[in-house]
Amino acid sequence: MGLYRPAWGLRGPEVTEPRWPERYWGGLSVSLQGVAADTISHLADLGRTVRVLEIYDCSDLTGGSLEPLTRCPGLRGLTLSGGVPDTVSLEPLTRCPVLRELTLSGGVPDAVSLKPLTRLVKSCRKLWSLYLHCTADTTRAVLTALKEADLRDSDGRPRTIDLHVPEELYDQLKSQEGDGVEVYEWEDWMR
Repeated sequence: MGLYRPAWGLRGPEVTEPRWPERYWGGLSVSLQGVAADTISHLADLGRTVRVLEIYDCSDLTGGSLEPLTRCPGLRGLTLSGGVPDTVSLEPLTRCPVLRELTLSGGVPDAVSLKPLTRLVKSCRKLWSLYLHCTADTTRAVLTALKEADLRDSDGRPRTIDLHVPEELYDQLKSQEGDGVEVYEWEDWMR
């Protein structure tokens, strides 16, 4: 597990630099690559300090794998990349009240269906940015579902979700944005 905490100035082979541009949320940024799903359960020990979590190539994620994330109340950014099996439930993420950015990429199945994803977006009232890399049909269906959802923030005001899609889908979907959803091209550095 690689940990990065700029305030402490940690260095060494077990400490990694973040793959993504630095966010200004403070706290701890954790990047896991190629680890077993049960490693996620150890994040509860870090609890309140985890702000950004990036999980890459974790092929044995299961339905309950994301449950420990509910014990990270300050989680603001989450990346699930390198394959999200059909059995993974996004439901635990509905209990991450300050989640602002969610990235699902690299083998997102069509089974990451509309109801759980829409429920997640509605429950996480601070979520404003969704990076989605899946089939054109699934992405189009997600866009439609988001436009039909009640996208109010925690104060009841309307909010806008930024939906970031791969370059090959951007031209098709940009004209369909509206009703609280804006479509952006997912830049190469975001993959």
